[in-house]
Amino acid sequence: APINPHKSRLASKPRFFKLVFLVIISVVTPVMATVHNANDHPVLFNLISNGGSTVGNNIVDNGDSVLVGEGTFSGAPYAFSYRVYWTNGIFFSLVCSGTPHSCVLDGLNSRRTLEISGTGSGTMTLSGVHFKDGDHNGGALRIESSALVSLKCCKLSANSYGIARIYAGGSGTTLNLYTTSFVTDYRGYDIYGDSSASVTIRSTCPPDWSGTPTAGSYLYLEEYYSDISGTSKSFDIGTCSLSCP
Repeated sequence: APINPHKSRLASKPRFFKLVFLVIISVVTPVMATVHNANDHPVLFNLISNGGSTVGNNIVDNGDSVLVGEGTFSGAPYAFSYRVYWTNGIFFSLVCSGTPHSCVLDGLNSRRTLEISGTGSGTMTLSGVHFKDGDHNGGALRIESSALVSLKCCKLSANSYGIARIYAGGSGTTLNLYTTSFVTDYRGYDIYGDSSASVTIRSTCPPDWSGTPTAGSYLYLEEYYSDISGTSKSFDIGTCSLSCP
């Protein structure tokens, strides 16, 4: 029997619409970020440290969150001889799961605690973490290679050696500090801005938080062909708290 061309075309339409529907669904469905838990140093290292001679084996995806357990994180493995953690070209949120400053990244007076070399297409957020006893220039944090970084309610204390607790360098490198506390021990600068980096020290609670931070001592700052703006004081958490809708 001859094939009815009209019937053939009508029969193909449902398949066509189904294909279009599937394509639309695949385009608009968002990729959900993953929340990881790290309760000891080896787990945290394997989640976030992807730079250096030793790299983690379970690196997070861009946009993920890492909840850090209360306590002190220190010891082996190390990303490099003088770095504990080293992130390269990725971005995520590193959040203390307990009260602010109860999650301690400790350089043991021998290594830089965290180096951030670029953050790809997003912003690295560090919340409530205490960076302690770092070593070298940028003993707590070294931020470079156009990295975008936001510190919220963090604490930095006791560098054993070096120019600064935080080093931010390079064109495109941007650092925002909200309610960040520095324990000044007169061993170099608190923040060293270098080579066109932009640093803003804010006297307010982080975005989406309510309350008022408590002003502390003046910071030791150095601008070397860079821009450090905002306040020049350290700020403790005060009454800042996360606002829930």
